[in-house]
Amino acid sequence: MRIAFFWVGSDLTIPQSYVTSIRMIHGRDIEILQLTDKNTQLIESVDTVIRADLPAPIMLARLHAYSNVQVDSSYTVFTDADSLLINPLNIKGTEDILLTPRILDFPINANYPEHYIEFEGKMINEVMPFLFGAIALKNNNDFFSKLLEICEKLPPRFHRWYGDQFALQKVVKDKIFSNGLLNPNIHLRITKYAPSSDELSQLRSEGVQILTFKGPDSDKSINIPLTLNNLRQLI
Repeated sequence: MRIAFFWVGSDLTIPQSYVTSIRMIHGRDIEILQLTDKNTQLIESVDTVIRADLPAPIMLARLHAYSNVQVDSSYTVFTDADSLLINPLNIKGTEDILLTPRILDFPINANYPEHYIEFEGKMINEVMPFLFGAIALKNNNDFFSKLLEICEKLPPRFHRWYGDQFALQKVVKDKIFSNGLLNPNIHLRITKYAPSSDELSQLRSEGVQILTFKGPDSDKSINIPLTLNNLRQLI
């Protein structure tokens, strides 16, 4: 099994914390792929870095970077870098594509961060029922290329925000690929803050594997290193 993540930019605090957590849990028995542009520095302890000339819009850049990864008969798990691994990663499935369903449903704000007419009067699960923070893929080297193709044809606002999840909804709805599901409570538990040592211990006892930090109020540059430090005390 491999873990792949995308990151561009000069501040490596967040992805370095993620890689450190993976090594703390797995040692060297899992391969880590850093997907990036031609300028971002190599993150310590990754096994492979895959660089490319990437488009400026972040949605296109990530899909382009993901499509450059060649997968085989073992799962490569594509994850968000603003995450920590808190238990050994264990992915079981027979399908070549495993997606993470969104748990919560709520009216989506069609005016944030800019106006999206496609979202007017919609619930979020109508337009983006899957999270992009954990996708397991094997035996299929066309999946992300197809998502990129769809995203490129969307209005430019989708190249800046939401394009990856919107394209993902389309390939599932149109049955372009078949897929299984990951468990969002286990494989992509979302938090907005740094859990205390006791809370982190509880999450580990529940079997949570990937803890990802989301939300406009989450200061990831503080919360992720703090949680990593708490994790270090537990293992």
